[in-house]
Amino acid sequence: MRIGKPLAEVDELVTLLYRGPLEATPWLGFLEALSQRMRCASAAITLRLSRQGTPPLIIWGPPPVIDEREARRIHAVHAELGDLDPLRNALTKAGDIFRLSEVVSPEDLRGNRFYREILQPYGIEYQLGMYISEPGGWEGNVGLTNGPGEEDFTDDDKQVLLALRPHLEQSLALFSRIRRDETELQVMIDTLDRLTLCTFILDGAGRILRTNSAGRALIKSSTALRAADDRLVLASKVGNAQLQQLVGKAVAARRDGGSFAEGLRIEADIDRHFGVLVRSIETPSRYSNEAGPAAVVYVSGLDNNQPLERLVSQIFDLTPSEAHLAALLATGLSLAEAAARLELTENTVRSYCKTVLSKTGVSRQADLVRLILRSVAVLG
Repeated sequence: MRIGKPLAEVDELVTLLYRGPLEATPWLGFLEALSQRMRCASAAITLRLSRQGTPPLIIWGPPPVIDEREARRIHAVHAELGDLDPLRNALTKAGDIFRLSEVVSPEDLRGNRFYREILQPYGIEYQLGMYISEPGGWEGNVGLTNGPGEEDFTDDDKQVLLALRPHLEQSLALFSRIRRDETELQVMIDTLDRLTLCTFILDGAGRILRTNSAGRALIKSSTALRAADDRLVLASKVGNAQLQQLVGKAVAARRDGGSFAEGLRIEADIDRHFGVLVRSIETPSRYSNEAGPAAVVYVSGLDNNQPLERLVSQIFDLTPSEAHLAALLATGLSLAEAAARLELTENTVRSYCKTVLSKTGVSRQADLVRLILRSVAVLG
């Protein structure tokens, strides 16, 4: 009978588990090492157990040798038949661990459509699966497979997976946190792209860590601003000295636990300028170092010949009607005068104004005017 390796030998697997969330294919190194350690055909982690119509995320180690078209077909079939998977249906709560042979008889397995269309065609006869989950909402299985010419898994194999379970779930929690933070960051970057605000995140040494697509496009197209030695550099010596000074102040403020934000305008050419805003990044913890994000630089790529209402719409995510009203107010018109200009009732304009105040985060019309003029002066 085949048995798993002694539990004292899981140290390398634990190391690979915690490295897994950082890999391009999560946990690939762990799964390949696990399949070798357990002397089985393959190991896999299935995330977000399959629901009707929704395929799971399956990571194999070693990966199956199939082309992209076949992989898509398998995913589609898995999505359709996932609720017929007998082992998955048996794994209902964290810590459950079963062999396929424990939950379905050989006769019933042969009559199971999931077995005939998913398992059997790819030489999967024996399975050992364990349910894992983490508080952030990710759940799934870790499992081992063998073919019809090999042996079923043993209770010793179960003990190896059970010993790994707390590390698997902690690693899954780290994966969940990393993916959540990356998703939130991407949403913010996409928003800044839509506003055509070029964004450069800098570390504690002033080096560029991340740039959004608007920033990359600006660097590619502009002679006034470039990236040199991973740093943001302005062609103007005076402007660059000012920029580096502001970056230094922002980094120092972040290091000292304070805050900093200051803007400047840079003439790009005879008809165009850049608005630059440098801000320190507040850290949620005092446990940080120079390699982490310390400052962010926003550079407007907006054409200063654009109408004021278009600038206001882009900066504050207002509808055209809301932006037109805000622009009129910023030029000094009263609500009654703006209503006459827009050919709307004063009550309608007052309702628009409330929405604009809510979207811009201010409570008074005077504050709205100051916010618009200040923002457009720097970024427009």
